[in-house]
Parts: sequence; C-alpha cells; structure tokens
Amino acid sequence: MANPRSLVFALYNHWSVVEWLVQRSRESPAFETEQVLVLIGKVDPSTPRDARDAVLRALINTEILRVLPRDELLQLNPFVLEFVRGLNREHELGLSAVLQARVQGIRDATERLSEAIEGNDLDLLRQSCVQLTELFRQIAQQLDQDRHAILEIAEKAKSTEAHVPAERRYRQVLQAYDDYIEPMAEMMDSGPSGSFYRLLEDAERQIDYCQEKLAVQGVLISLRRLVRQSSFQVKELRRLGREVLKQCSDTLLPLREELRRHNSLSAAVSQLLGQV
Repeated sequence: MANPRSLVFALYNHWSVVEWLVQRSRESPAFETEQVLVLIGKVDPSTPRDARDAVLRALINTEILRVLPRDELLQLNPFVLEFVRGLNREHELGLSAVLQARVQGIRDATERLSEAIEGNDLDLLRQSCVQLTELFRQIAQQLDQDRHAILEIAEKAKSTEAHVPAERRYRQVLQAYDDYIEPMAEMMDSGPSGSFYRLLEDAERQIDYCQEKLAVQGVLISLRRLVRQSSFQVKELRRLGREVLKQCSDTLLPLREELRRHNSLSAAVSQLLGQV
C-alpha cells in the first residue's frame, strides 16, 4: 500500500498529467505504458524521454497508477480518480438506487434515535445522531455531484455537431432522464408514495424533539451541539433535494421534448413519403 504522503506529494508534482489521465479514463479505463508516456509528452513537449520514464515510475511507485494483475496495462487508483473528479466536478451520474438506499437508511437511524430518546440512552443517541449526520452528508454530496453530472450531459448533447443524428446526440439525455430523473421524482414525491421527504420529515421531528428534551435535561453542550447540527443538515437537505430535482428536470426535459418532436416530424415525413 502506498504511503499517503508520497501519493499526495506525487499528485502535487504531476497534477497536470493526472488530470489528463482522469479525463482520458472516461474513454479508456486502462492505459498501455506507451500511451501514458505519450500523454506525459503532450503535457510538456520539452520533457526528454528519460524524464518521461521517471514521471511514469513515480506515478506507479506511489500507486497513482496501478499495474493490472496478469497484464501490463495501467489503471488509475480509484481513490485518486474519485478525488480528482470531485475537485474538478467531473463526476459520473450516480445510481438512483444508491441514493434510495441511503434515504432508506435514514429510517433505521431515526428509529434508533427514537429508541434512545425514550430510553434516555445518551450513548445510543450520540451514535444515532452521528449516523444521521453522515447519511445527510452522503446524500447531499451525491445530489450535488449528480447535478453537475446532469449539467455536463446536457452541455455535451447541446455542443454535439448538428450533423450527428438526434438519436445519438440525445442518447445519454434519454438514459439519464429514464434512469435517474423519473426514479428521483417518484422518490421525492411529497405525497404518501414518496420516501425522501417523508423520511426526512420523520427524522426532523425526532431531532427537534431530541433537542427540546436535551435542553430540559441540561446534558453536555457537545451532545446538544451535535443534535443541533443534525437539525440544520436535515432542513438543508430537504431544500437541496427540491432544488436539484427541479434544476435537473428543467435541464433535461426540453432536450427530451426536442428529441420527441424530431422523432414525430421524422415519422410524419416518412409516412408522407410512403404515401407519395
């Protein structure tokens, strides 16, 4: 396992190369040695061959690049890949099922929080609040990442050359809408069928009740501060969920409707030509 300090220092020294590798990883999940050397040369054409070899060795020794088993191909360390994409806001669109699982996890944590309040179990109360805080953080992070991924998909579709067939140009848009937006809209429905707001509302009620009870009991300020922070997070998460869903829907829906109009027009033209 690589030394974290060495890995971070190598990232600092070779950031431009790593950024290029992260961008290329969308098209090629693994690289040949010569591909990486050529890429290093593109970043700085004045770099001599022996210096390029030294950069490649540094990337491998610090495990920024890993040699695939039973092969000579190189692959980016998944932690490095996620880290760089996060900083550059170049995330892939997450799975709605992963988000839904995290939302459902709020139910279990809220039940444990309720049990802790009724049993006056401060240790369980602290654990439940920490778990809820972590779930709120993970969900908020995924929503923000998904928002940027949706915007990137839309921008890519809009910037594609006009001669590319509409079906190919908007393929990712349709897939993102069907696989992400529709499940998200169903999950975030404010009615009884939606799980997002209902579970967040339950958690918010329990956290607020917990705040009131702890204030009366006069427990440690650190525990009260933890509960108060959870209360802020759950309120912010409800707002963020509405905002992200609206922005993503407003971004993809016009493109989806444009493709539908195009398909309807093409079908009408084909029918007319057939009649002629």
